[in-house]
Amino acid sequence: MNTTYDIKPSVHIHEANANPFHLSAICAGLEEEGIPYSIFKANGDAVYLATEAASRSKLRVGIGITTKSAMLQTRNNPIDIQTSDITGDGQDPILYIDLSDSTANSKCRALGTNAARAVKGGIFI
Repeated sequence: MNTTYDIKPSVHIHEANANPFHLSAICAGLEEEGIPYSIFKANGDAVYLATEAASRSKLRVGIGITTKSAMLQTRNNPIDIQTSDITGDGQDPILYIDLSDSTANSKCRALGTNAARAVKGGIFI
């Protein structure tokens, strides 16, 4: 796990006390698609973490994950972290997962896969 921001291009994952199973599922999705990632400890909610991760990633793609939720964001899809309420107001993230769901692990893997596809310009699953 990194403590400083990378020079190499990678998807940034900012995590705040994330469940290790959810985090490793996200990483597996990225690895499956062959896209490098870097994990950073951070504080905040998933919206803030993903927005910050995308802004710091040379690949322009970031993931934020907490104990409650995970989110995929790109720098090309700006989000107002002050007004976003994850309810369809036009300012919402690309993907948002409620981690209390029983299918959270498979959704986390799909989030990782979709983050990789956002880098490559592919179709989301």
